Amino acid sequence: MTGQFSSAVPLRSRFRLRTGDSKLILRKAAEDPQAFAAFYEEHAQSVLIFIARQVPDVEVALELMSEAFAVALEKCGQCRAKTPEEEVGWMYALVRTQISRYWRAGRVEQASLARLGVQPAALSDPEIERIEHLAGIDALARRVGPAMASLPHDQREAVQLRIVDGLTYPEVAAKLEVTEQVVRARVSRGLRSLAKVLQAESTQDGAGD
Repeated sequence: MTGQFSSAVPLRSRFRLRTGDSKLILRKAAEDPQAFAAFYEEHAQSVLIFIARQVPDVEVALELMSEAFAVALEKCGQCRAKTPEEEVGWMYALVRTQISRYWRAGRVEQASLARLGVQPAALSDPEIERIEHLAGIDALARRVGPAMASLPHDQREAVQLRIVDGLTYPEVAAKLEVTEQVVRARVSRGLRSLAKVLQAESTQDGAGD
């Protein structure tokens, strides 16, 4: 299946999560990659917006989305969904796993993308702005700020340098004059605290939809 999956994002003129008008295709996709391409075309934007509402950067969200779909392509033969809605639920379970791993590790895993030989596609500035608008990134930033401020100083500093500023763990360790192991522990604890806040608020937002 290598080379059959593209991580480019189809941006539809209007965002809506559609399930009822799709046929069951994921198990078929195990033998027909073109079927998976149709599933991706249908749901990529919705998945990207869902992720962008829970992580602080659209490009990180794109990487997480790309890896989630790569995992889905590898595992689509294992999907036991009986309805289109169950297929979408299976996909979002994979997505939530990627988000949880990101918050725990402070980085995006790309093992499935690497195995498939796919690189996440870059978004243009207008595409980033559109996703930010649809996902309500400004609102997310307003939630992250207070959550960051509530972290202990050492965790907040480590998260700022590693996640926001994009420094590597060795660079953060050198800047803070601590070991890399200490930095990883601080970032991990800080991200778990942030994740609890953001995921709790996302759940509340979803309940109100």
